[in-house]
Formats: sequence, structure tokens, C-alpha cells
Amino acid sequence: MRTIHFLMGIHNHQPVGNFEFVIEDAYQKSYKPFIDVLKKYPVLKLSLHYSGSLLEWLQKNHPEYLDQLKNMIQSGQVEILTGGFFDPILTVIPEEDRCEQIKKQTKYLEKAFSVSPKGVWLAERVWEPQLAKVLAKCNIEYTVLDDTHFRNAGHYDDELTGYFITEEQGYPIKAFPINRRLRYLVPHRPPEETIAFLKDRSTEMGDNMFLMFDDGEKFGLWPGTHKLLYEEGWLARFFDLLVQNQSWLKTSTFQEYIKKYQPKGRVYLPDSSYSEMMKWSLPSRARIHLERLEHELQSQGTWERFGMFLKGGFWRGFLTKYSEANLMHKKMLFVRNRYNENMPEEILEEIMMAQANDAYWHGVFGGLYLPNLRHSVYSHLINAERMIDEYENIEPHHIEVLEKDIDLDGNKEILVQTKNYQVGISPSIGGRIFEIDVKDRSLNLNNTLTRRYEPYHERMSKARMLDEAEDGELLIKEKGLEQYLHYDWYERFSLLDHFFGEWHDLEKYSKCRYPEQGDFVNQPYQYQITGRDTGEIKMWRKGHVWVGALWLPVKVEKIFQMEDDGFSVNHCISNESGEKISLTFGSEYNINLMAPNTSDRYFYCPEFERKTLGEAGIVKAHFFGARSEYEGVDISFQPDREMAFWFFPVYTVSYSESGFERVYQASSITPIVKFELAPMGSFEFKVKLRIQSI
Repeated sequence: MRTIHFLMGIHNHQPVGNFEFVIEDAYQKSYKPFIDVLKKYPVLKLSLHYSGSLLEWLQKNHPEYLDQLKNMIQSGQVEILTGGFFDPILTVIPEEDRCEQIKKQTKYLEKAFSVSPKGVWLAERVWEPQLAKVLAKCNIEYTVLDDTHFRNAGHYDDELTGYFITEEQGYPIKAFPINRRLRYLVPHRPPEETIAFLKDRSTEMGDNMFLMFDDGEKFGLWPGTHKLLYEEGWLARFFDLLVQNQSWLKTSTFQEYIKKYQPKGRVYLPDSSYSEMMKWSLPSRARIHLERLEHELQSQGTWERFGMFLKGGFWRGFLTKYSEANLMHKKMLFVRNRYNENMPEEILEEIMMAQANDAYWHGVFGGLYLPNLRHSVYSHLINAERMIDEYENIEPHHIEVLEKDIDLDGNKEILVQTKNYQVGISPSIGGRIFEIDVKDRSLNLNNTLTRRYEPYHERMSKARMLDEAEDGELLIKEKGLEQYLHYDWYERFSLLDHFFGEWHDLEKYSKCRYPEQGDFVNQPYQYQITGRDTGEIKMWRKGHVWVGALWLPVKVEKIFQMEDDGFSVNHCISNESGEKISLTFGSEYNINLMAPNTSDRYFYCPEFERKTLGEAGIVKAHFFGARSEYEGVDISFQPDREMAFWFFPVYTVSYSESGFERVYQASSITPIVKFELAPMGSFEFKVKLRIQSI
């Protein structure tokens, strides 16, 4: 009789820093009902992976679920896989942390389920060849990767019917290919199609193996899937068919299959992930061209022959594509380098939590676009730094100025640190501030995101509201999203020096469609550290401004000064021409207090009592404040003269598994002043940014 082995696996994960109600929703719609159905079919074999952060949540909130899972593991129905505890991309964290993450997860599974897992799940199936040695040294026997990985190495689909051996410097690891076709069939097509797919690939030898391993959230949490799988009974029908056909269709665990069959051969896999991820990691221009090429091959009927040669990008490309992702990643490395093994283990735990992969990339999931996930990364890293400061007995009034190429772009950044605050400055990019940490609140006020073009924006006009859409249609969470679709020509950090043209107004400025009169916003400044013990940094740039039809030389000098309750910046604008000129100058700050329309987060000033962070406006004042009672922080701008404060919310439009959505990323606050400069004259003003914990 022709037979075949079908291996099925489910990966369940929730990001560190995700909202409690989101995780509970995933539990009720996906994790719980899936297990409730599976336990009715004890003859079926299946593999499961849970990230450590999700296991901890389940232990706290639904321990009965873990008890049920333990029974299924001990009965042999379920094989559990280990992984990095906080689901990091292993290849981009320090080598010493790779095994640490895996060992932490393995130890948890051994204690919770009395089992020693031999297989490992790799976050987002991101593979680089050096991982083979890492995994083998962590006593891992096998992992699961996509068939894309194998096709990138020149292997065809008909060759991917079992597992392979790969190695690094003599350290071997077994690799199972996940079948892409099965990932799309389950659960999106009638279950009979999966049975037919497997039937066609059965053999007299019976050693063929096909693997479906995918995210657990698609089994109930993704739009329409809970109704399909549980209310309409798709999952029960699928399991019924597996049982009815078990005479030729064998469900197996990885360990069972390995014990029975030899590897198909040796393979060396290039850096890869699943095909969608490799497309998402490309710069938008390259991604568009790749998608056009794919479409051309499909329309010509040659995709099946040549598609395997289109590799796409590389996961690390996200660190180039999004500077905000790179800054988080490099801060993680910077903080990790401050840690040593003599320090408390709790510090390393905070750093490892910040290594969770979700906030560092963006595809069809919110990821980087979700401020709460970025906040989680920064929060844990700031916690770690504060604990290191305490270990090193940093004095209350200690100030340290460090020059270092933090983001590894070839230019030095400046970190100004005190016991209470840390400010990061990039002289090479506009003399901007890229980080403002309030240590006792574990908060980076510059946790912002630039509004960028994404290729999926082209499809937004075709999306429909959830209650109006049919199966397979693009979804949109609210009408009128096109009014928020704006793109920034500079990155949204702070201390950005603007010269405004004659036709500027708040609406144009908020859409980044205003006339910039100078060449200062994102251009290099020279700098000098004028007070290492006082936290004083002097930066200057000799640039130009357009005045009428003239391109006139102007110098901007700004002196940053750290203070006990924040910092101040003294600006001096000098006319280096022989012409009299009139100028409008503003220094922009982008501050994220996480929510735009709640009563406990608001703007205030003498001219009005409160406005939500989601409001826009202009006010003339000697003082302008932003407060979050929830985060426990108050930021006030205190200029040395009356200024016009322009403020507006910054929203991005992104696409996630639940549709197009608007996400609040920051509030832009710009103190603006108008003045005239005589030939060779100058104008000077000072703004203090006071930061208080409340």
C-alpha cells in the first residue's frame, strides 16, 4: 500500500510587551479551542512550540491549559519544541545569549512538562549557516525551516520529502523542510484538498514526509478563522479525515520519524527565512521590482520553473530599512556590552526580554509599527541600564559624556548620562536627539516612527470594512485612512532645526509638504564636547537659507546642556551674508506618550487647560507642557521668551493580519520664533526641556 508521513506543527507566541487583552483574545479564539478539539483525537500526533513569554502568561492566567498540555505530552500525542525563551532572532543577538535563550526555554519545559525537547523552533525561521554549531552545542538535534531555504540552495520540491543534515565546523544538525503549499492549504482551503495533496505524494516505500508548521494564531485569531475552524467545524473535519485515512496517512512526531528513517542527504543552506519575510525585508523600491518580476513569471506560466531562483532579501535588511529598528538593536548590543557575569542575573533577564524579535521588523504583522512593542524593548533596556548604574554605584549628580558610534553608521554619536536621564545625540544627522530616557519611568520619550511609503499602500483603495468584506478581500479598520497617508522626508526624532518658507502653515507642516527654507534638518553638524563633567555639547553648522531668490550663508549653533531636571538648548543663528534677512525658525521635538485620545495624557499651557495628544493647534506662550499621568511623566518646554508652539499628532498607516490601521507614533511639538538679521548679525534664544516624574 502507498503510504506517507504527515508531520504537523503549531507555533504559538505573543510578543513581550503585548497588551493583556490581546493575549487573552488569542487564548480564547485560538490556543484554547485548538487544544479542546485536538484532545478528542488522541490517535493523532502533533508538534507544538510555545514561546517562553507566552508560557509564563499561560502559567499565570490559565494554568489548567498547561496541565492539559502536559497530559498530551506525556501520552505521546504531542511533541514539544524548545526555542529562544523570548523568541529572539538568534542570529542577531550576542553569541553567548543564543544558547542562554535556548537553555532557559529548555529548562522551563523540563520543569513544566517533565520532558527534554530535542527540536528547536527558530523565530521567523531566520537561518544563517553559523546557527548549526550554536544549536548543536545547545544539545539540539533538529530544527524546522521552510522549503524556501532549501530552494535557495538549489533543491527542487520533489527532493524535499524528508529531513537533511547540515553542519558548521563539524557540528551537525537535522533540518526538516516546511512545505509552503501545505501552509497555504491549512486552513484556508477545504480539508479534502490537503488529504488529496498528501495522497498524490504517497509511495510504496512509505518514507516520504511532508511537514506543515505554522503560526497558531491563524487557527482562530486571524480574521474569519475562528468562525471557519470552530463554528463551521473545519478543524474537526480535518482531524476526522486524518483519522479516517490513517491506514495510509501516518501522523508522526519528529522524533518518531527520525528513529525510523535516515536523512535524505547533506545540505548547506544560505541565509534565509520564509519567502514573504525575505520580500518584506527588502527596501521598498527593490520589493516593488521583485513583486513585478514575480507577477510577470506567473502571467507567463514560468513561476514554478524559475521562482526558486528569486531569493529576495535578508532579515538583517530591516536594520537598514528602518533606522528605528537599528537604534533599538544597537542599544541592545550597547547595554549587553555593559553587563558582565558578576552582575545580578536579573540584569541579563531584562536584556534578553529586549531581544524579543517582534519590534525589530515589519511585514504583514504590526511589529515595528506598534509603539507598545518598541516601548517594551526600550523599557527593558532602560531597566537594565538603571540596574547596572546601581551595581556600579553611580552618584546622584554624576554626569558622563560618551562618544561612540552607537548605530554603526560610521559616525560618532554622543550619549549624555546622569543617574536619572540619558540623552542620545547624532551630530552627523542634523545634530538631532534620537533618544531621551527617563530612567525611573523606564521610558524613552523619543520612541517614535517615521512615516514611510510601504508598497501595500498602493492596495489600500481596494480595502473594505470588516463588516462589508467578503472572504479573501483586503480589510480596513476605519474609513478615511487615506487622509493620514503622508510621508516624511526626514526622520522623526528631536532637536530638528527648521527654517520655514513663506508659504508654510500647520496643515502643510503636519503633512510634511511645506517649503523647507534651509539645509539643516538632516545635514551634518560639527561638534565639540565643551563640558564632560557638566554635560555640555556645542554643535554648529554653516549652511544656507533661501531668501527670495538668494541662497544665503547662515550658521546655526546650538549648545546642549544637561541639567538635574532635564536639559536646555541655546540656539544662535548668525547671518554670514551682507544681506538683511527675515527668518522663521523652529526646533522640532517628537515625543511619544503612547496614546493620543485618553484623558490621562494631554497638552497644557497658560492659554488652555488641556488638549489631548491627538489634537493639533498653534498657541503663543512662554510655557508648553505634555503630561502622561499613566506613564507618570511631565515634559515642559520653557523658552526664554514667548514663542509660537505648533503641535500635531503623527500617525502612520500600516497593514497587519487584521487589515489597514492608523497608529499613533508621536506628537510633534515645535517652538517657533520669527526674527530679522542684519548683515553679519545674529539672534539667540534658549529653550529648557524640563522632565519630571510625577
